[in-house]
Amino acid sequence: MTHRPFETVVAATTDEYRLDVVTDPDVDNPQSVTYFVATDIDAACRQAARLLDAVDGPDDRYGELYVHDGDGTAVHCDTIHLPA
Repeated sequence: MTHRPFETVVAATTDEYRLDVVTDPDVDNPQSVTYFVATDIDAACRQAARLLDAVDGPDDRYGELYVHDGDGTAVHCDTIHLPA
């Protein structure tokens, strides 16, 4: 599991997610970062796929989905791929 800082906290939520949209081979250099809340991991994956589809970029792109652990750390939970 990858642990990275979570830059924001939505008050009174425990299911906060972050999608790092990656269009470069270097995953530590995302094109964009989006924070959102979801009821569970399945809903977060569906929302992440919609967000990834809405981002301008190359046809073949992917997003790294992280969940907030409640202590300020982002824990990697899935990779969402939008194939060309």
